[in-house]
Amino acid sequence: MIFWGLLLVFLAGIILAAKPAYRWTKSRRALYFVGQAEALLAAGQPTEAASKYRAALQLDPLGYRPLAGAARLATRFGRPEAADLWHEVMRLPQITDADRQEYAALLLDRGKPALAEKIIAGLLQSAPDAKTLRLAALYSIRIGNDAKAAQFARLAVARASPDEHAPRFLLAEVLSRSSNPEERAEARETLWGIAEQESAAGTAALEALARVPESPAAEKSRVLAGLERIPEPGVVLDLLAAELRRQLHPEEQDRIYDEKIARWRQGEVAEVAHLARWLNLNHEFERVLALLPLERALGSESHLLSHLDALAGLQRWDEIDAALARPELRLDPTVTESFRARTALGRQLPLDAGQHWDRAIALAAGDPGKLRFVATFAEKNRASTAALKAYEQLARSPEDAVFAQRGQQRLLEESGDTRIARTAAERLRALSPDDPNAQAQLAHLNLLLGLEIEANAATAQALATKYPDRLSFRVTAALGHLRQFNPAAALAQFQAPEAIDWSRTPPGWRAVYAAALAADDQTEAAQQIASTIPVEKLKKEERELLPE
Repeated sequence: MIFWGLLLVFLAGIILAAKPAYRWTKSRRALYFVGQAEALLAAGQPTEAASKYRAALQLDPLGYRPLAGAARLATRFGRPEAADLWHEVMRLPQITDADRQEYAALLLDRGKPALAEKIIAGLLQSAPDAKTLRLAALYSIRIGNDAKAAQFARLAVARASPDEHAPRFLLAEVLSRSSNPEERAEARETLWGIAEQESAAGTAALEALARVPESPAAEKSRVLAGLERIPEPGVVLDLLAAELRRQLHPEEQDRIYDEKIARWRQGEVAEVAHLARWLNLNHEFERVLALLPLERALGSESHLLSHLDALAGLQRWDEIDAALARPELRLDPTVTESFRARTALGRQLPLDAGQHWDRAIALAAGDPGKLRFVATFAEKNRASTAALKAYEQLARSPEDAVFAQRGQQRLLEESGDTRIARTAAERLRALSPDDPNAQAQLAHLNLLLGLEIEANAATAQALATKYPDRLSFRVTAALGHLRQFNPAAALAQFQAPEAIDWSRTPPGWRAVYAAALAADDQTEAAQQIASTIPVEKLKKEERELLPE
């Protein structure tokens, strides 16, 4: 009996040990497949590597190496399952800061800054290196806080190695959007620091410099010389170089257009699409139609859009109707309705246009990508009411709220109605409470309307003191001092080491400066500035600032 009892105990021990041993065997087998996947990936065989990762996950679905490897592969090739794989990796004890950085980057890339926020906040504590700081800058851009983005980007540049260019590109991108000419000049200097190198990064910097609209002629020539040194530039760089040549030598533009058409007209679909868009931007509509007659344009959505754009530029509305009625048309219904609205506008049929815009917005409902198209297309074609409706729907998407609010604010600013513009600014301020640009914009509109003068003047002065190189902030501070009947303090805001080129400033800023001069009894100087202001571009409250 004692023997049988001992045997039973022994057998029970074997059974209990078998499960861990089986799991260990499966885990080892999974790691074998992971090793194969990594080797295949290194050999440039991602499809085969994916099948090995799949086999590894079947054996060990919660293993760190199978999950992390599969997540990285899915991220690299833009697979939709990448986020789910990273989510599982985040739950494992072996998680590293590098994993967290890659997951946060993926979330930002897919328009989910709210999910990325906590991960980035943790990384700023545990791994505040250049990559983390760059992620923090990207997050700040996604939520509309460019000032914070610039701060993080500067820190990232300071901690990056000399050959690490991504933080420098990001800093240049943020600064290039600034209303401050000094910051835009710094953006160009940052790019030139990269462009001097003969590398892929140098080429990318030259491309960015070629897109700067305000570069002086000498700098455009320098960029052009750099682009012409690239052996095989491709269509994008070639057309950027052509555009620079056209701007520097407008008398040669017909020859430049003909040369580029001859070079790229038989290219790939994407190459011809780039060529057609460039021609349309320069109002070369007849050349676009010769390049893309309707029968050819019907074969590609990008070609068809360029064809329709050219017809609209020539106001050939009947031909647009005929093209949209073709049974083989493959355009998304949202796009079709938007073009029908544009045609109705061109025919001066606002009621018909409104109906088509409403249909386009209804068809785009729930799809942020389509709503973005309708909103920007309507704004481009000066259909402000339709654009505002589309932006309003888009604002319901958390990832697109800042983009939508900025679009609404831009449209409302153009409307000239200060109270409506203030409502949009208030919404944007609520979305980005730490953004100094949003704070200054709301303070400026409040001061124009004479609302809570003391509090808004204090906000404006605090921003001008903190950011003395931002002329827009100093203009708002000056307006605050004017509302408090202190012209000397208002004029002090315009004292700077370098003289302000008022001809390059918005009309509203000049109105504040003229008002400050007039209030200080500098009548002649005030009238001189006032004479340069296009009054029709001022808001009612800004017109009231001008000296009589």
